[in-house]
Amino acid sequence: MKAGKFICLFALLAASPAGAYDLPSATGTHRVRFEADSAGFNEYTRVVGLEGNVRLEELSPEGKQLKLIRARNLSVDMASRTVVSPSDFVMDDDTGTVYGRSGFYDYGNNSGRITDGRFLIRNFVFRGRSVKFDSEGYNFRKASLTSCDEEPPHYRLRASRIRLYPDRYFLAYNTVFFLGKIPVFYFPVIYKPMGRGTPFVSYFYPGYDERNGLFVKSNYMYRLNPNTRVKAYLDYFARRGVGMGGEIDYNQAEKNITNISAYRIREYGRETDRWGLNGGYWHSFNKFNESDPAQYYSQSFFRLISDPAFNNDFFRTNPFAVSPDKQASLAFTRKTNYTVTRLSAYGRDERSAADPEKFRKAYESAPRLDFNTVPFTVLRLPVLNSFAGYFENAKEADLPYYQKKGRGAWTVSKTVPLSRRLILSPSAFYDQAVFLSTAPSAGDAWIGRYGGSLNLRYDRPWGSMDLRYANTQRLRENRFSVDRSSVDKGQELESVYADLFIMARSSAYFRARTSYDLRSYYTASFARRLSPLITEAYYAPRPSLDLYAQNSYSFASGNQGFVAQASAGDKERYFGLGVANYSTDPEAWVLSNTFGFRPWRTSKWRAEAVLRYRLVPDGFGKFQSFKFFEKAVTLYREFHDFRTRWDFRVRSGGVKEFFFFVNLKMNDPVRYDSLEEKSRQFWHPWRQEGAVRD
Repeated sequence: MKAGKFICLFALLAASPAGAYDLPSATGTHRVRFEADSAGFNEYTRVVGLEGNVRLEELSPEGKQLKLIRARNLSVDMASRTVVSPSDFVMDDDTGTVYGRSGFYDYGNNSGRITDGRFLIRNFVFRGRSVKFDSEGYNFRKASLTSCDEEPPHYRLRASRIRLYPDRYFLAYNTVFFLGKIPVFYFPVIYKPMGRGTPFVSYFYPGYDERNGLFVKSNYMYRLNPNTRVKAYLDYFARRGVGMGGEIDYNQAEKNITNISAYRIREYGRETDRWGLNGGYWHSFNKFNESDPAQYYSQSFFRLISDPAFNNDFFRTNPFAVSPDKQASLAFTRKTNYTVTRLSAYGRDERSAADPEKFRKAYESAPRLDFNTVPFTVLRLPVLNSFAGYFENAKEADLPYYQKKGRGAWTVSKTVPLSRRLILSPSAFYDQAVFLSTAPSAGDAWIGRYGGSLNLRYDRPWGSMDLRYANTQRLRENRFSVDRSSVDKGQELESVYADLFIMARSSAYFRARTSYDLRSYYTASFARRLSPLITEAYYAPRPSLDLYAQNSYSFASGNQGFVAQASAGDKERYFGLGVANYSTDPEAWVLSNTFGFRPWRTSKWRAEAVLRYRLVPDGFGKFQSFKFFEKAVTLYREFHDFRTRWDFRVRSGGVKEFFFFVNLKMNDPVRYDSLEEKSRQFWHPWRQEGAVRD
């Protein structure tokens, strides 16, 4: 600083009303400017005393306001380039607003300390008994945090220390969550980004399950980068123990899509862990050289569990995951403009009928090679050719050995327009299957098949009608002659098909299809030769109403099955009814009802319900039997600071549970999270929007 210049200037201002005045910086990097009712300058200490409606601005070299301090009185020390506020003050900058009971600010290095500070940033309120700050951020001691704008707040997180980096993140240590004055739970560390992207959030699901007892499920999510998100699960079950797991999502457009989730628990009294591992990936490889036009990619899917009941005991939202089988697949593919070559391995285990707590091998194929072509021409002949085949080393259920087998089919086809509305499509094929001996009691087997089809389509703007004839003849094993010595005389297929499709408008269609068996060895009546007539109809008279029905009727034995579904309403207010009846249990009807509603238009509560039940009618309004096999109710309630959800579920298999979910609005994503949505649609389509896990 140039002291002589300031002494002269402030000698004129001492004990007089003060207007706007600049305090220049010796470096020229920035300056401060003040306004006050009065000001005094001590030429010996070089301290400016400001009194009454004080406004002090820190300005950049370009004149942009960096900070604004408003107070009743301030002291500006020119020598140390510091500002002291002995009483209440307010400080604003581009990150937020700070309120303090007293404070100290060093505008030379942009640091300071505040007593009883309160910092407002976006929708958050940070408080601290003492607050230190620098150019990076704020350090709150004996702190609290809330996003509630009420006083006193409905909730707060009390912490021993909070480190806040505006527009980046905050870290809170030794936190206790309070509802009003009531402490609810303790957590050692809470982290949340304050910038772009999906925040780090934690979710807690306290509840009760008849099997597992009282429980608390907790989820923690963190975005590592724009393409990667990780989740951690930590659960406590009063009757079963502590379960831990996690999930990772990775999505790089047109390069890699990956999802892996894992979970394990050592239940009380068990010597081994129960676990689940699910997920898969799709990955596109780089070209091996510039002259190779082919595309190479790999993909995998797996659902592995320690025992058939694992998912039903711990992951119940997903009807697919609850199924008691496990499977895994891995494949590598080469694709060109003309061919697709795929090398794969696949295995599936099902629940054992003899021991329901164990698995039995249902099918295994390792390796398997598939090869397919797109339609192509040969010698410029006016027909299209295609080939599809595979060869595998497979083990089927209840077989003690692997089979080496393969199959290949060559098809020749042609499309012949007979008129503007009539199209004839003939095709012929030869199919060769091979079984190579892997057991001493069996030899190699080569079995050929040949046949063709002829389809006549009548096409109109309102729909189409197809009449098709198809024939498949099987050859003798290791012989090139028809297998007439077998029971079916080598006639695997000879049928005519009829398919009617009517779609007079985009919101409605009707379809009916059946076939007639022409095989000569099949001694059956006309009705039995007719396959079931399958009819289906769809009608959506308006966007909020969908109607669908399908029926299968056998001319020989009567109705085989009826399914109908109706849904009406929007996302929050809706009604759905599903009805099914099958010939395996013709007296019983299976119904499924779904509801979504608000008790009244302005209600803050919203409900969803699912009821699935089996009933056997016994006259009008009477039932021979009536049994629920699933009941579930979900209640939603949005409060000033929370979004809450209550789930009640009762289902066959011993499932009786209740859990409660609360999400602070401070956890809401900053913007639409495309990574989370893509993962949900690709890997977990059954998950509700916003759900963290099953």
